[in-house]
Amino acid sequence: MTSNLFNEFIDAGPEAKLELIESKLIVGNTLVGSRLLLKQILTGWGARAAIALAPIQHWLEALRLTYNGPIPPGLDSTETIATTLQTWAASFPYQPQDLLPGSRGEENYHNPIRSYISHSFWEIAEKLGGQSFSRDFVMRLGNNGFTPDILLFLGPPRNTLREYYLEGPAEMVLEVLRPGHEYADRIIKRDYYAAGGVPEYIILNPARKEIEFWHLIDGKYERMAPDPSGCYRPQSVPGLVFLPDNLWREDEDWYRWPQDPPIVYIEGTQPESRRLRTVENGLDWGCLPFNPQLQLEPVPISFEQYIAWCPEAKFEFWDGKPQIGGKEGIRNLIGMLLMTCGLADALKVLSPVEWVTALLETETLRQQDAQRKAVWWDLARQAATLLRSKYGVTRLGVIGDLVKPEPLNFWSEITLVVWDLPERKGYEIYQDLSNLSKEPEINLIEAESKYATLAQQQSISQFLVEI
Repeated sequence: MTSNLFNEFIDAGPEAKLELIESKLIVGNTLVGSRLLLKQILTGWGARAAIALAPIQHWLEALRLTYNGPIPPGLDSTETIATTLQTWAASFPYQPQDLLPGSRGEENYHNPIRSYISHSFWEIAEKLGGQSFSRDFVMRLGNNGFTPDILLFLGPPRNTLREYYLEGPAEMVLEVLRPGHEYADRIIKRDYYAAGGVPEYIILNPARKEIEFWHLIDGKYERMAPDPSGCYRPQSVPGLVFLPDNLWREDEDWYRWPQDPPIVYIEGTQPESRRLRTVENGLDWGCLPFNPQLQLEPVPISFEQYIAWCPEAKFEFWDGKPQIGGKEGIRNLIGMLLMTCGLADALKVLSPVEWVTALLETETLRQQDAQRKAVWWDLARQAATLLRSKYGVTRLGVIGDLVKPEPLNFWSEITLVVWDLPERKGYEIYQDLSNLSKEPEINLIEAESKYATLAQQQSISQFLVEI
């Protein structure tokens, strides 16, 4: 099972792009890609990872709407749920969705071409007094958050550099086409880039060895042709010159850095170099507590939620399951994908048997919550004793689900807050805590660390229980 999921995630997964388009989390340029990623994440992490994020009654109602599942007369006992739902789910003729259109498709030298051009832009952007970023950096246009393959920006007045995103349109955006995903770049994103005021939009088509130059005129893009010398000089970035004939190589060896001149270069006298400064506005990772409001139908995601919750699109695989931004990143992605799909539609990515099994396990653990919390508190006290005796820590506290009245859930863990953690002992401390307990995990937060998120700081000030 693990081997099959690994091959599917690596070979037939969506492209590693997490964008906010029309208040939805769009993965790899398509909504189908969002459902595909949700399926792959839940196949590895289990349906309980999703069940934990919404009330059980919501999931039962979703089963009724999506699969005409029977709703038990009550939730007073696991036996009631089991008798009604297990029999039904076992006999349900489930047919998996065809999510192949959401996969990344053929590579067509996509990554090496993007890397080559991004490297070429880096020094040029510095000379222009701006910056050039590759994928994973967000460009905000209204409530949408795009992560173009490459963007070049020069700062005010057109745009402002924030810590986690660019506010406003970049001077130039480049997208490298993938087979099967052309519509997103040619139509959807092109229209949004035009409406958002991106002056120069460039599309590279590796399959046909073509490069298209689009310039914004009166709110609409018009395709521009190179001049008689074969050069394209974008009006919005004076001094920048494209030599499209130098882009494509006969040997197509994109994995070898070329010795020939860059495909783009600066000509003429440039203004004195300046470095863009980040302008803070408090909108960054973790600035909002993770609290997705999940319903049967899709729920809009705000740009603020997207920045606060969405992890870096670094798709990895270990421990038999997809990993994106660690455990917290995966949790956040599941929540945002459930908001995007709605619970009723999200149920289609797994079989009714998997959902019913997860519901039963969740209900059983809920009934055992008092015993589980007692065990967890004992582990927290053991960890506190270890930190005091071995590392000299004098003040500790607990935050998180363990101090809340609600039952523990799939994502719960023991979170300790410390004030006087010794320096250069981080690895040793975490090794000791891991040896003490791997399930549940024991995490540490330094109370006065600049890396504590706003949500963590609020929990420390409002809900901390010292031990």
